[in-house]
Amino acid sequence: MAEGTPTPRKVTAAATQHDALPMRGMALLGTFMNDKAPEALIRNQNGRIEKIGLGDKVGRQQVVAINPGLVVLMRNGATERLTMPRG
Repeated sequence: MAEGTPTPRKVTAAATQHDALPMRGMALLGTFMNDKAPEALIRNQNGRIEKIGLGDKVGRQQVVAINPGLVVLMRNGATERLTMPRG
């Protein structure tokens, strides 16, 4: 079994709340800090769930940073921050 960071109670509660995630656009579902490289789980704009890592493309944006509870995407010098939902 893979080791990971325990899910905070607020996040667990938000996962079962109605309208906790935005229905449009991307949403950050989780981040995974491991020995090799950080990864994140997102729901993309098409509603599909995908695992992403540093340097990956998400639509027309590139993943430039993954920190606990945060993903930073960049396109043409503009950044977008995806954060975990707050409970």
